[in-house]
Parts: sequence; structure tokens; C-alpha cells
Amino acid sequence: MNVTDETDENVVDIAYQNMIARETYIAELISLHGGVETTMADWEYNLNYLKNHYDEVMEMEDVNGVYVDLYIEDYEIVQATRNMPETQINGIRTRASSYSSSDAVSYAEQYYDTYNTAYPDWTSYGGDCANFISQCLYAGGKSMKGTPGTSTAAQNWSNWFSQGSSCNTSYVSSTWRGANAFKSYWQSNASGYSTFTSVGSSSYSYGYKGDAVSLLNSNGSAYHTLIIVGYDVANKDFIVAAHTGNTKTAHLSNYSPAGGFVIYNMR
Repeated sequence: MNVTDETDENVVDIAYQNMIARETYIAELISLHGGVETTMADWEYNLNYLKNHYDEVMEMEDVNGVYVDLYIEDYEIVQATRNMPETQINGIRTRASSYSSSDAVSYAEQYYDTYNTAYPDWTSYGGDCANFISQCLYAGGKSMKGTPGTSTAAQNWSNWFSQGSSCNTSYVSSTWRGANAFKSYWQSNASGYSTFTSVGSSSYSYGYKGDAVSLLNSNGSAYHTLIIVGYDVANKDFIVAAHTGNTKTAHLSNYSPAGGFVIYNMR
């Protein structure tokens, strides 16, 4: 893909602002309910507070239950995976792999600004980025794992599936639709992954078309998911596609995630 002159500042802001809105809301909610001021950085305290006072918090007037549940889901994963290495090889990369990066990229370019009606749209539930990239990987040949239909299966971080076109959390695994759960799953199921603090020669030599990317906040929680669809050779940069906000021409360097980013090798 050739580099275009299109600017993507509005695209970059959407996922980041959604994340900041959720984090700020949770900190203010806990400060109000518990009487102790807390911040985004106090994620362990916030997580424990929400889990210990879940019923009380959810009974508060006009509480945003989606934000509460997303926060607990995200930071339970951060807590469970914080000792994962920054780089890991899970298997031998081979060009004979069943994964077709070209099919994944073609899917991304076809649906980056539309929504495949065969799948649910999770935009109003915190964002559609991981759902979209999961679709791309599936189109490229990655196999679903697990049996849809129960909340237990859907919340199992070892599963990855989506069934049906409605936003039913028993039929779409958290790893398919949630940015941070997606990160947890592919750290174990990609052929390998590596974490980078900035775009440059190191990340450029690691990633390929069809590889997925997670952007991390300062607490190490993934808040956005993208797929590499092209190269900016001159600047050692990648062109990426995503939902929330919709793009197929953004440069990875347009994003400035406080916690860096993870590239998952899918071949």
C-alpha cells in the first residue's frame, strides 16, 4: 500500500479518548462512593474496590454498568498477565502457515469503514476495534477456539470465538471483542509477539502485513487494536487499519500510546 496524504488525527483521538473517559469515570465513581480520592494510576485499588463493592456500586443511580464491567475485565487481565515477558516466541514461523496475511488485509480494506452484518457491532459497548481485527484474523485463516453459548466459555481467556450477529456476550468471547482480552489471548496464541516503546527500525523489522497491534495505556492495559495493512518504507513505519475510529491509512506513528505497543506475528 502506498503512503497517502490523508491525515488521521481524528481517528487517533477516538480510541484514546474513549479509554480516558472510562478511566476517569471509574476513578470519580470510586472517589464518590468510597470517599477516598483515587486516580487512573491507582488501578489495583480501583479494581479491588469495584470487586468488593460491586453490588453496591451497580445499584447507584445512573451508574454506567458497562464501564464498570469493562474495567474489572480489563484489569483482572492486567493483574494476571503483568509478569509476561516483553518478547516471546510461541512457535516457529513458516511461510507454509495456514494464515493468509493477504486475505486478512483484504478483509480489513473491505470493511474498515463498514460493518459486516454477519457479526455484531460492539461500538456502543466500549468500541469495535478488537472485534474488527478478530474478524480480519479469522478471514486470514485463524481458527476459532471454544464452544459459544455460555458465559463461562466466553470469559475463558483461552477461547476465541464469535457466533451470530447480536451483541450477546455468551456467544462472543471477551478475547474476540475486548482489546485487553485480545492482547492476553494472542500473547499466547500468535507465533510470537514483542513490545515496543516507539515506532522505528526495531518495530519495522519485526512486523509484517497481517500482524495485529495493541496500543497500551500507562497501566499496561490495551485500549486499541489495529492490523498492519501496508508499509511506509522511508520512515520505517506501518500503515494500519482499524475500527473506532475507522481507518485504513493511519500511520502507526500517529499514535502515541503511553505504555507502548505490542505487535503479534501471525504467520
